[in-house]
Amino acid sequence: MELSKLLPLIEAMPAYRRLAAKPPGDGEVGVVVLEAARPYLIAALYRRWRLPMLVVAAQPEQGRKLQEQLIIWTNAQARLFPEPDALPYEHIASDDTTELERVQVLSLLAGCEEEIDLVAPPLIVASAAALMSKTAPCREFAARCDVLRVGTDVEPLYLLGRLEAAGYRMEATVEVPGTAGRRGGIIDIYPPTSELPARVEFFGNTVDSIRLFDPESQRSLQAIQSVRISPATELLAPFLKSSEELERVLDVDLSGCTAEVKERWQQDKAMLLERQRPPAGQFYAPLFEQSGLLDYLPPRAVLVLDEPRAIEQAVASWREEAEQLRQEKLEDGELPPHFPRPYFDWDELEADIAGRARLALNAWSDDEASARLDFAPAPGYAGQLDRFIKRSKWLLEQGRRLVVVSHQASRLSELLGEENIMAPQSEIRETPLPRSLTLVQGSLAEGWTMGGETYLFTDAEIFGFVKQRRQVKKRPVPRQRLYVDIHPG
Repeated sequence: MELSKLLPLIEAMPAYRRLAAKPPGDGEVGVVVLEAARPYLIAALYRRWRLPMLVVAAQPEQGRKLQEQLIIWTNAQARLFPEPDALPYEHIASDDTTELERVQVLSLLAGCEEEIDLVAPPLIVASAAALMSKTAPCREFAARCDVLRVGTDVEPLYLLGRLEAAGYRMEATVEVPGTAGRRGGIIDIYPPTSELPARVEFFGNTVDSIRLFDPESQRSLQAIQSVRISPATELLAPFLKSSEELERVLDVDLSGCTAEVKERWQQDKAMLLERQRPPAGQFYAPLFEQSGLLDYLPPRAVLVLDEPRAIEQAVASWREEAEQLRQEKLEDGELPPHFPRPYFDWDELEADIAGRARLALNAWSDDEASARLDFAPAPGYAGQLDRFIKRSKWLLEQGRRLVVVSHQASRLSELLGEENIMAPQSEIRETPLPRSLTLVQGSLAEGWTMGGETYLFTDAEIFGFVKQRRQVKKRPVPRQRLYVDIHPG
């Protein structure tokens, strides 16, 4: 489902035209807008300004829902920068899918994807917790981005060294993002930013060919002229620093820790000194990383704050929980006493936010300078379909424009047809005209009315509920590890 053809309708709203006339400068522009209409507004401004955008929501679930809605309004342009899986100071392995999504966003912002900003400026959604989390410095991350082209002269061993320094795991069979492997004069690489892995074949020290291949069957699919290689992890410092520097950073005071924690620390330290990634390697990131997502934003990016006060409160709440967890860990001997914070507090974030162009979206505001957009909640019918159909018929007679997004589009089309309202299911290929009813199979969280002229109805208004069909993330799993070889003896 794709609804971007509805975006031009907002141009009829005078308050929007004044808001969209030019992007905000280095300061804050307040906007009072219905919560349900915010994805639509953000998508319209993104389409109008063609500038990089970072949208920040207070809670992680809000951020995920906002990104899902923005995908529908922007033709799948929006990306999510998720918060870390582990709570601060927890020594547990992070989810591969979460790390992959974070690396993909950082690669996009660091310029690891070819001229992406010229075609579609980045549109990123993050929660307050994701904004707080620390990550690798942008300059360090960008320095690990490479382009390998057919005809390039590069020693295979040097390339493998570059890949290891970018956090790639060396495997016999390359099946998941962030891995690489070598077989004679062939090097397989699976960049996190690529849909498919690439097989690089050498003739001496010259790249003779590059082919995409199927990670399951390992069969070649398509010859390409170049492959862009992005880092495979956020935790790059252990792969880049000298052994002496690593030894100095990892030489921390463990006097208050339990024997088990001391042993685990020494084991992980030995792996890091050998340029290997411990199972819970992200735990050690605060020892090396002092940058955040905001450091990756281009100077002309627009920061969209969805309820700034709620974001500030979420940051304060998260910090309070983290400090309580830190105290418990210290008392139980599970954390070195001077272990650095893995997050930024609000004062640090606010200092960076203050110097950026930003929109503050609020449900209400007493600031007279705030733009006030004429959106209102769509009327609800709680499953009373007869009343909904009669109301729809009256609205059409009054010259209104109706758009209905529903999982039960076929059923509604039949019921409307019985009342002589022609509403076949269709994709929206052009902006609907007044006195029209457009019926789309799909799901949106909520509907709205715009200027009293356009009505967007969803299952939430028509039936009183929306079936949430969340996309299940495919977790990369090496197929070879699903089998066990058994031999005599």
